[in-house]
Amino acid sequence: MTKLKHIELNLWLWCNHKCIFCMSWAARWRVLLLEKYEVLKWEIEELSLKWYNSIWFLWWEPTIHTRFLDLIILAKGKWFKNIEVISNWSKFCDNKFLKQSVLNWLTRISISIHSINREEEAVLTGGIKNVLNEKVDAIKNIIRYNKEGFLKQEISVNIVVSKVNYKNIKKLILVLYKLWVRSFRLNFIQLEWYSVDNYDILALKYEDFKNYLISIISLHKKYTDIRINFEAIPWCYSWLNYEDFLKYSEQDIDREKDKISRDDIDLVSRDIMNQLDRRKELKVYLKKCDNCFLKWTCEWIWKRYVDYFKIK
Repeated sequence: MTKLKHIELNLWLWCNHKCIFCMSWAARWRVLLLEKYEVLKWEIEELSLKWYNSIWFLWWEPTIHTRFLDLIILAKGKWFKNIEVISNWSKFCDNKFLKQSVLNWLTRISISIHSINREEEAVLTGGIKNVLNEKVDAIKNIIRYNKEGFLKQEISVNIVVSKVNYKNIKKLILVLYKLWVRSFRLNFIQLEWYSVDNYDILALKYEDFKNYLISIISLHKKYTDIRINFEAIPWCYSWLNYEDFLKYSEQDIDREKDKISRDDIDLVSRDIMNQLDRRKELKVYLKKCDNCFLKWTCEWIWKRYVDYFKIK
């Protein structure tokens, strides 16, 4: 099997939604809202020459970029074997757009959905009406294309874990599992940008999520075809044994797809950034970390989380 060298290409800072937990502006505040197609075209061509063969389009909502479909075609023409997008779902409610994306060679779609409770999902996405039903419809369409063989890889669902939804995440996973979703990624909330104004609503302690995380992980033991990963929870706050931590934390994502790197195009400098370096901008380690053998490879803790909960 060909190894994948993975790059995450940030398209622009523009979105048609206003999720109250959005942290996307945190380290990218100086960039122009719309990145020109010519710049992105040049970057994809250069990345191909650097032997990248897996690309993930993201930041903020990539599907509403005016040249999104063209970018998929371009990546395919430059021999990218894996072309992914993480989306808020809205464009994929349009079956014509979804079909064209798939025919253009989009190989995998990740959809953000955070609760199976209609009220919770509406609150988290900034008050969009009927948001949950539309997301489920988009997921059903994506799954149909996957089953029919047009979409090469299965859908993945991204869930931001916050005080609003953490009690219902297991239920969400089970409902989506019945729809044929098998891959889930839990992103522990980052207290930045929009969420700064919503701390009291969103800020969740690791301790409060402990039993829920353990219960969610246990789903894999009952349903062996479920794949669950979590991000931004350090080992000491996961209450998992080390073997399970490695298995289910973000550290395993590279092995999941046989990737040899996970890099990121910085929207400010336009340089390639290793994600471990990017992580250090917004995270910090504690005094107790000095005695931990995972100090330099661990998730660490969001700086604002430490400040908000006065952790020492």
